[in-house]
Amino acid sequence: MKPHGAVAAIKSGKHWFAPCLLLIVALVSLATLVPKIAAAQTKAIDPALEWAKTAQRAEQALQSGEASSDAFEVLRSELATQRADADAIVDGAGLSIRLLEAQLATLGPAPGKDDKEPDLVAARRKQLGDELAKAREPVMNAKQASARANVLIEEIDRLVRSRSATSLFELRPSPLFPSSWSAMMSDFDRLDAKITDDITRLRSPSTEPFDFVGDRLIPAALLLLATFLLPVGLGHLLLVYLERRISAPAGSVRFVGQALGVHVIRLVFSLVAASLVVIAAVLLEDGIKSIQNTSGAAIAIAIAFVIANSIGNVLYAPSQPALRLIRLSDGLSRSCYWLGMAFAGSMGLELLMEGLTEDFAFSPGGSSALQSVSIVIGCVILFVFANILRKVALEVATDEDDDAPFGPGFFRIAGRAVQVVAVLSLIAAAIGYVPLARAVLAPIMGSIAIFGLAFILHYVVMLPVRGALRGQQSSLELASMVIAAVIVLVSLPLLAIVWGAREAELAELWRLIQNGVDLGGARLSPKVLVVLIVTFLFGMLLTRWVQRLTERLVLPKTRIDSGGRNAIRTGLGYVGFIVSALMAISVAGLNLSNLAIIAGALSVGVGFGMQTIVSNFVSGIILLIERPIKEGDWIEVSGFSGIVRKIAVRSTRIETFDRHDVIIPNADLIAGTVKNMTLSSRAGRMIIPINVSRHADIDGIRQILLDTAKGHPAILAQPAPQVFLRNLGASMLNFELRCYLRDVGTETGARSDLLLTLNRTFADLGVDMQSA
Repeated sequence: MKPHGAVAAIKSGKHWFAPCLLLIVALVSLATLVPKIAAAQTKAIDPALEWAKTAQRAEQALQSGEASSDAFEVLRSELATQRADADAIVDGAGLSIRLLEAQLATLGPAPGKDDKEPDLVAARRKQLGDELAKAREPVMNAKQASARANVLIEEIDRLVRSRSATSLFELRPSPLFPSSWSAMMSDFDRLDAKITDDITRLRSPSTEPFDFVGDRLIPAALLLLATFLLPVGLGHLLLVYLERRISAPAGSVRFVGQALGVHVIRLVFSLVAASLVVIAAVLLEDGIKSIQNTSGAAIAIAIAFVIANSIGNVLYAPSQPALRLIRLSDGLSRSCYWLGMAFAGSMGLELLMEGLTEDFAFSPGGSSALQSVSIVIGCVILFVFANILRKVALEVATDEDDDAPFGPGFFRIAGRAVQVVAVLSLIAAAIGYVPLARAVLAPIMGSIAIFGLAFILHYVVMLPVRGALRGQQSSLELASMVIAAVIVLVSLPLLAIVWGAREAELAELWRLIQNGVDLGGARLSPKVLVVLIVTFLFGMLLTRWVQRLTERLVLPKTRIDSGGRNAIRTGLGYVGFIVSALMAISVAGLNLSNLAIIAGALSVGVGFGMQTIVSNFVSGIILLIERPIKEGDWIEVSGFSGIVRKIAVRSTRIETFDRHDVIIPNADLIAGTVKNMTLSSRAGRMIIPINVSRHADIDGIRQILLDTAKGHPAILAQPAPQVFLRNLGASMLNFELRCYLRDVGTETGARSDLLLTLNRTFADLGVDMQSA
């Protein structure tokens, strides 16, 4: 009986089945190991070698100085990336190094030259030392590579800046020379021939059938026609209709919503129009390599018009005065709007000129003549802008606002400055410094656009703030200033780019800000400062909450007087301040141990320079702890008498009986002589001299004085009032009434009451009171 099917096949091929199985297993294993081997090889490559190769290429390029600025930018980017990788290695290896150092520290200090330690400890010390040296090696290499990259990056930046300055002050043939215009016409003839060659090449038999007019020119023209008919034409009419339909009261939530809706619709129409223009430019440019940069400028031109249209309608709203953020007359608002569109056109023309010069190598004279066109147009627009600024100054001119930051004076000065810049640009271009003139005009227009966007952003952010702070004018003005400062801070990088700063330089500045400043081993970076400030503020808020809770819920249930309560509340504030500062330092990860030497050195100078302040501070602490005086006490010090109202860190405030505040340094209260009438008790003695006629009854007068004192409610029964005969004169008897008051603060009133009563009693008895 023959074996069945597969079994027979296996039996018949058993001589090759096992090798095939082994081969399959080997292939699978190899497929699994190849990635691991590749990864291991990748890891085995020392990054320091790659860093060294890049640094060597940069050194050679810098020494030769033949590479282009774009090539240097690429090389700089590689160096910056590798520097970041090196810094990451330094930061990541810190944990392993600290762990090894901690283990070494447990073994104690290394033995001296003649000392010997146990073999086990010595072997462990050697093992940890080798591991520590191995862990420190890549960190050392990374630090060296980072330092090397820093120097190379600085040199590349210096070289690029030097080249930019040289090109900026390049002297070209003056556009006033007829030869410059002849050269420009010749350049355009050559450019036209080059474009014609590209179109002919596209229509050659070797390529697909191509009809430039039918496939490119007519669709592009239709798109441009649709742009002006639909989003620009009908869209404008629709927006004017919607603006006039806004009927909600200005400043209301409904008004803001309607205005925002109109602006969003306008932005959508503007983006649609810009998209159609871009598509038309792509259709015309597709396949024609001679004008790639020129047609690519169409995108930037479309974006410029979108931004100008949006900013102009939001700020000036020519068709609807109620929507204007800047309150100007209708005529001036329309002028400002069309000026913004002219700015966009001038910037678009500048971009177009730049694209042409990048696509085609114009001759120096032809380049000067070509770029002078955009310079003249830009200067004319700046003159119009200066004239509008003067008109704005006349509209907002009032006596009270003339000294305001953005009052009439500001607009007048700004108008004069713009005129001066325009004149200088024209002169520079006429001489032949065309790049310098271009470098001045374009940034001015870009800066104006950024200021407009910042103004709109400030208004939008302030909308909810105004609602939350309604009726609080001072808080509203402070919030407006803070928000304006933040927006200006955020706008600074954009302004720097507009005025020619390179993105690489801004990235380098941001890196330096992120890394922070090394202060005695403690690195202060923005992140550390934010954590430090937030943690400290949280600790202080918690301290204030504990103080308030203690003052309102805990202290009223005790028998501690007001002075003691104030001392406890103030002490809690000091403790909370110290704990908050220590907690903030700990959370921020600052190691202040390295500042001990600096602090020790500074403490000597601070001690001499601030010894009075320190003395007052320490005296304030003593006053709160020892409490020789407390709030509410009646004291006499330095010739002043009054009630203690507040004991602060540096000084103590007392209120005299004339309702005058006197600030006494705490050191005077501790080192000087202070009379405290209410330290242990509010009771105090009062002495009243009484002079009567020499012929009066001595015993009767004495008894009247005692009875009058005992009958007054403010005088204590114990110690009992006393009357003394102080002197026997030729014409009068000198008595002295001594008694103790329950509250020494009532002395003036009690003295007046006793004297009035005695005066009436003596008058009824016919006793004649004598003056001393």
